Amino acid sequence: MQRIARQLPLPILLLILLLIFGNTVAKADNEAESETLYLEALKAISEKRNDDAKTMLSTLIEKKPLHAGAWLDLAMLQCKLGNKEEADKVLLKMRQNLPLSEEQLYKLELWQPKSCIPAAPERRIAIAIEAGYDTNVNQGASNPFFTFGSGTEQITLQLLPEYQPKADRFASLSGNISQEINNNGTIGFAQARLRSYDSLSAYNTLALALGVEKPWKWRDYGIRGTALVSALSLGGTLYQKQEIVQLRLSPAVSQGSPWRFSTVAGFTNVQYPTLGNFDAHTWELRGLLSYETQKYQLQAGLAAMADRAHADRQGGHRTGYYGNLNLRRQLTQQSELELGWSKQIWQSAEIYSPNLIDVARRQDLQLVKAGLNWYFTDKQSLQLEFRAINNKENISILQYNSKSVQLSWQWQNF
Repeated sequence: MQRIARQLPLPILLLILLLIFGNTVAKADNEAESETLYLEALKAISEKRNDDAKTMLSTLIEKKPLHAGAWLDLAMLQCKLGNKEEADKVLLKMRQNLPLSEEQLYKLELWQPKSCIPAAPERRIAIAIEAGYDTNVNQGASNPFFTFGSGTEQITLQLLPEYQPKADRFASLSGNISQEINNNGTIGFAQARLRSYDSLSAYNTLALALGVEKPWKWRDYGIRGTALVSALSLGGTLYQKQEIVQLRLSPAVSQGSPWRFSTVAGFTNVQYPTLGNFDAHTWELRGLLSYETQKYQLQAGLAAMADRAHADRQGGHRTGYYGNLNLRRQLTQQSELELGWSKQIWQSAEIYSPNLIDVARRQDLQLVKAGLNWYFTDKQSLQLEFRAINNKENISILQYNSKSVQLSWQWQNF
């Protein structure tokens, strides 16, 4: 070989070496691409995107006919979906295409299912019962006095008692149910929440929501779309209706990384049947970042919002920002600490009430919460939570503070 190399002209020798090197690199790239495709297929199976997983595994088998894992996973997936005939075809082709030993053929024969019963659609149910105390149920103004006008024409008035803070005990009952509705990870869900106060029954609420969520894949991005409709009654009267559409985009991350990042774009349309001039729609763009280890989970979010009034709402259109931080810390095997903070700022574009309140409204709402969770069984837990809301406004009659504490029992079947 060395003698032949010495006899070849230098340009031809370099070309041969380049071809050998190129083939080696291409082979390595193909191996890496195949392994990536296999991992993506396994991820799709774990996310219930079964149709996507079938496509990925079939593509991988075309590229690498000797990939035993892809053959076996495709057969298992077909059987899981109740496709006995398709599963048998995959196993037959596996025997024909792979150089299996007698022992491997025997194990494959033992594994081959006699029947394939499709797995029942996964259903998740959660129920919670709460009891607590709120210092400001009606969001009464922090300052009972209000001054309007200017100069010598200023007038100071005291708010009526019904517009001042009112405290009360409450009890709540809530339930959530979700279920797969196809073979590619789409789920439907329903939520309900009822809250009742001991004496301030005019503030009792009932909230209902129905929605659908669909995941899919685009290049190296995971996408999840959500559509939701909801209704809220206040004191037994329909108070608010909402339609929400969200699209969440998550880039791929390296396996084992504790970091996750997502971008969420959303549209919300809000209607108030008894307060037509409050109707509006909101556009939102939000970034979400999370860090998760065995004992810690940290989540952060930052959003820009544009709220567009449909009619002559006081203050007109609004622009705003929202930020939040949440920390979960495992204390013991059965207990967990949860801390949260959020801040929302709204700035109105127009004067709130010309000749009466001659300022454009600016709202700065901050929420702080702390909770302790006790998991006394796999499905049941207790949570003790404290919340404090501080709503700062440049219009004093709209400012309010509230604090609440609640104890809740939760049950879930997942």
